[in-house]
Amino acid sequence: MSKPRLLMIGGWTDCIQKAVDGGFDVTYFGPTEPGFWLDAEVLARCEHVQDVPVGQTALCLALAKRLHEERPYVGAVSFSEYGIETSAVVGDALGIKSLSPWPTAITRDKAWTRQALDQTPGLAIPWRKVSSSDSLEEFYRDHGPDVIVKPITGAGSAQVHHLRAEEELKELISAAPWDNGESFLAEKRINSDSVYSVESLTIGGRHHVIAFSLEQTVGQGNSATTYIMVPPPPPFSDAVRDELVSSALKLLDAVGLDWGIAHTELMIDTDGRAYPIESQTRIGGGRIYQMAERTTGFKQIDTALTSLISDETDVPHLPTATSVCVMFRLLAPAGEVTGVADPGVLENVEGAFASQIKIRSGDTLTSVTDNVDLAQHGAVWFEAPDHDTAQARIQGICTNYWVEYADGRRWHPKF
Repeated sequence: MSKPRLLMIGGWTDCIQKAVDGGFDVTYFGPTEPGFWLDAEVLARCEHVQDVPVGQTALCLALAKRLHEERPYVGAVSFSEYGIETSAVVGDALGIKSLSPWPTAITRDKAWTRQALDQTPGLAIPWRKVSSSDSLEEFYRDHGPDVIVKPITGAGSAQVHHLRAEEELKELISAAPWDNGESFLAEKRINSDSVYSVESLTIGGRHHVIAFSLEQTVGQGNSATTYIMVPPPPPFSDAVRDELVSSALKLLDAVGLDWGIAHTELMIDTDGRAYPIESQTRIGGGRIYQMAERTTGFKQIDTALTSLISDETDVPHLPTATSVCVMFRLLAPAGEVTGVADPGVLENVEGAFASQIKIRSGDTLTSVTDNVDLAQHGAVWFEAPDHDTAQARIQGICTNYWVEYADGRRWHPKF
């Protein structure tokens, strides 16, 4: 009996390996250059590999149709930021299981997401699509001085502007980022620098919440993440958890998600209510899926893949976390580097299961203000038995890791 055939569009070593180990004949579309995220040996275990840009939807569809005619696929999947839309279009065109185009497309567009939430009681916030100085000024007059302006189809917090005063409004108007044809969204800011995420899996239209994380940002106009913790540390109460679950499930219903993984980001405002920032029909970045898997024991990607070929897939709702996982990010300031602590300071952190150390003596660093590359300067991921132990290990990193600069500064991370 032949194995079920799966089309995977984009991805990296771990998700490809999960599909192959799960008993699928895997066709992989995407980049094939071996590196940190892609192991050549795992790629060699695929039935078919095609080096093709995952954003070229028409080309991917044409290739998939040819291969599907030779032997049908049971599903088309993607767990990567830039492959999910293509996988949804391909799956829909071939009539096989995949993300549905509608929820995938509208969650990729922040204005369409806001339109969907406008129809959902308790989730709407003031917002407006802005494409000129006049439209931004008008929104700011009505809803300022605390306003967020961001690209409608952006990712990784790139080009996110936090306007807190008239001077910052004037600076953004002077820069006029919309003049290059890109559309922007202005919205009333939720009063918090802490971002919660809800990781979920939907099968047959039923949403199951798998895990929660807390993502702390620099704040003060800087959207860069400093750390991610799964599950969130105290005072993460049952009331906060229930509010996050309620808002996340309402959002998933509002966008019409009927199958697939979702990563939904929310903030708790001063009124205690959870307001969605955005949602994506993919796993959370920064290895959140791995952290959720380690803390709860539930394998989100494996289960999603199994559900493509089985109607009897068991998915827990709110599984208990028995440990704590942390991604701690190195946000070194700009400058010419003349010395760096031994990499072992990060690699040998107790419970470490991954690390990327990119700062080298002789580098000239630039400031980090977004999350396009969560490990731009470096990061370490580790597991601990509880929050107190996790925080103690972070403090140890802050004490022992350092970067020296040509001007005599010595920088230590802060927590």
